[in-house]
Amino acid sequence: MSSDSLTQNRVSRSLNLSLFDSFLYALMVGAGESYLPAYVLSLGLSEWMAGLIATMPLLSGAFLQILSTEALRAFKNHKVWVGTLALLQGITFIPLVFFALGSQPHFWTLFIILTFYWGAGFSAGNSWNYWMGHLLKPEQAAAFFSKRMRISQVGILLGLILGGVALHNQVKIGPFTSTFGLIFFFAFVCRMISAWVLSKKHYEKKWSEPDSMLRVKQSWQLFWAEKKKRNFILKLLPFQMAVFVTAPFVTPYMLAQLKMNYGHYMIAVSFLLIGKIISLSFFARFKNLNYHQAFAAGLLILCPSPILWSLSDSFYFVIALQFTGGAAWALFEVGLALIFFQDLKSDEKIPFLTFYNFLNAAGLLLGSAMGALYLKSHIKAPENYYVLFLAGGILRVIFGYLLYDQSKKFVFKKS
Repeated sequence: MSSDSLTQNRVSRSLNLSLFDSFLYALMVGAGESYLPAYVLSLGLSEWMAGLIATMPLLSGAFLQILSTEALRAFKNHKVWVGTLALLQGITFIPLVFFALGSQPHFWTLFIILTFYWGAGFSAGNSWNYWMGHLLKPEQAAAFFSKRMRISQVGILLGLILGGVALHNQVKIGPFTSTFGLIFFFAFVCRMISAWVLSKKHYEKKWSEPDSMLRVKQSWQLFWAEKKKRNFILKLLPFQMAVFVTAPFVTPYMLAQLKMNYGHYMIAVSFLLIGKIISLSFFARFKNLNYHQAFAAGLLILCPSPILWSLSDSFYFVIALQFTGGAAWALFEVGLALIFFQDLKSDEKIPFLTFYNFLNAAGLLLGSAMGALYLKSHIKAPENYYVLFLAGGILRVIFGYLLYDQSKKFVFKKS
């Protein structure tokens, strides 16, 4: 077998391993990350604090990944770096398992743990995107990312169902006297296996290019110099801020105001994921729908969606909203992922994604802080949530229009 054929076989195997890795990562998210707000509420913390703990560590984690660019220079190998970060992200569940078994964690202890969780995740994602840029041909990207995202949603759905069934039935096995401890341990195991799978993927030393390991200042200069790409991201940030005025408080609303049990909550979130899976299948089937159009379509549906939450508190209405929102988010997310993958040059990926993650996290925290301040200063009642959903929807429409206007003329390679 020729060296080219051998390399191609390794690349093909690596792409399949990437799909398996995405499934394992998704199981971790579904069973672990998805139930963090519910865990915080179970500790007796307030609804607004449950919303903040879902977003505050995003910003501190994103800041940590900026500093981690220096560590990548020391590792000099994207594969080793991604694998190490995957291990670190999984390990963050261990203290959560410990606390779930009896000790009461402080709010700021959870904040530090989740900072490392998100910091490791962001940093790994940036280098993984760069690594995949060498494994994946441009013409393969749309089909691969669509398939990978569908597999991810199935994994999240499965993890969510397993976690929801366990919590609903208060499952306790062996030393795990707390169901939360059990599902957090399951999330830890999934990420450990995921890290092992990543270690089996193909990587060539020549891909460790100096331009992919820039210092923080150099990365910022590259980010700021690309005006058209930078402007798209700067238009994206206020929309994401508007999204997070309401997004972190949907779980507290369903659990604390609608009084859903864990079984009904699991079903509601499952319909969000089912909507994503069906939408991604639609995207994969219709070849004429390019990723810029998918991004714009998802954006237009997402803008007014929070306003609809005030129309009814019927469980069936809630799952219909979840399904529609999931379908829209899938188009938005796959479009955005392909924009970053296809329209960013190889040496731009890590700098752009690093500062996008940080600025985006700042927007998410600002939005969630606005929502938290409103809920903190008002009596916890459904009608006050409706006001919050209305305000969040109006902000989405305003900033979404500006982003849509930008996206119409946004084709990096042609603009």
